[in-house]
Amino acid sequence: MLIEDLYRAPWHERMVKVIEGMVSSVITDNDMLAKEIQEWENSETRNNMITGELYYLNKTDILKKEQKIKWKSNQKLAHGFAKKLVDQKIGYLLSKEPTFGTENKVYSKIMQETFDRGLLKKIKNVGKEAINKGIAYLYPYINEKGDLSFMKFPSEQIIPFWGDNEHMKLISFIRVYEISIYMDGEKKKQKKVEYYHSGGIKFFVKENNRLIPDVPAGIEQNFHFTINDKPYVWENIPLIHFKYNEEEQPLIDSIKSLIDNFNLQASTNADLLADIPKFIYKLINFGGEDLSEFLSDLNKYMAVKLDENGDVDKLQAEIQTDAVEKEIDRNRNSIYEFGRGVDTREESLRDASGVALRFRYSDLDMDCNILEAEFQSSIEHMIWFINHYLFMTGKGDFTKEKINIIFNRDIIISETEAIDSCGKSVGILDDKTIRENHPWYTEEVEARLEEQKKEEIEGYQDTFGKDDVTVDE
Repeated sequence: MLIEDLYRAPWHERMVKVIEGMVSSVITDNDMLAKEIQEWENSETRNNMITGELYYLNKTDILKKEQKIKWKSNQKLAHGFAKKLVDQKIGYLLSKEPTFGTENKVYSKIMQETFDRGLLKKIKNVGKEAINKGIAYLYPYINEKGDLSFMKFPSEQIIPFWGDNEHMKLISFIRVYEISIYMDGEKKKQKKVEYYHSGGIKFFVKENNRLIPDVPAGIEQNFHFTINDKPYVWENIPLIHFKYNEEEQPLIDSIKSLIDNFNLQASTNADLLADIPKFIYKLINFGGEDLSEFLSDLNKYMAVKLDENGDVDKLQAEIQTDAVEKEIDRNRNSIYEFGRGVDTREESLRDASGVALRFRYSDLDMDCNILEAEFQSSIEHMIWFINHYLFMTGKGDFTKEKINIIFNRDIIISETEAIDSCGKSVGILDDKTIRENHPWYTEEVEARLEEQKKEEIEGYQDTFGKDDVTVDE
């Protein structure tokens, strides 16, 4: 035995220390989730989402404008360009009900009942959120009645973990949100964390950058939902994403600096107009004590006191704002160009022909083409959950049914040209196709027309007898 062996710890003690060091260096799952949350809350992506929503609500950076000189004006003119552009895109693409094309009549009826006005309104709101924040989310769940429902999760609350570079397949996701609770008689904020994975959901409370199991919420459940108290797990992670574009880039990224400059120029110009007086008085040998006495006498008596050889003159203040107005107009044009919208203030739109209107709406149409492609994919994912819910509840197996999703856009057209084209198409196209392309055509019009035909046939039958009237099918 060597002398140093007398002072060396036994082998098993050394191994215990090595193992303890290895364990302490390994990050736990909960610590990893906590780090992901911390990074997300400080990320530029999340900040842009919040900015996009603030600008939609017209809470722009111009409201932070300060004026150090007390007597000067401090106008804060906020212009709602973001809201107008977002609403324009949503109104253009999602204002009308989409068409779900399928040859299965039973399935078609189920789809019409499922995508009722409430759900279509929710999809419309999801579209608004996607444009404002780059991406939006719907969460499928089973409500108290046992029906499949969808809840919109605010985008800034969701941390997705993608399984591919295209961000199409989710592996899991975290939801972080705040609630108000009462502790020791005081109302406080508590940060809740829900981790959704393929096997169920884990519940936490976030305190001091650490995740603590949420006992009241149940800590963990090994299922996603229950039907008649029977637990189920979705084959896919229960979250449906709706993107504004492939890059998940919000609209505000393209127009924020332009809106800020427009607001600043307009506000500065307003300050200039407010601060420059209309008249400047020139006094020679004023007979009063101070200027306040002069203004008081002028307003009260319409006269002023002057010394010998005294005089009063008035100078006109010249205000030069042409350069600022031109800059503001250029900035406005840039906002609509890079925001891919239509400036309805343009006088050229009032009497524009069909071709001119289509040209003016080309940028908006192009942007909505991208949005439509993303939403078609998302609604297909949404239908996957609907089909599997129908199968699990014994309402039919429609998992292999083919269905086409058609967005009916609110296209701006020249009604006069459209009606004239319909008239010229008689004899070339069938009557129903011509009617469907008429600007005043609706399903109600078609129903009334069918009712009118039916009444006419019944009138002929009453006149000539049922056996004398035949109807072509």
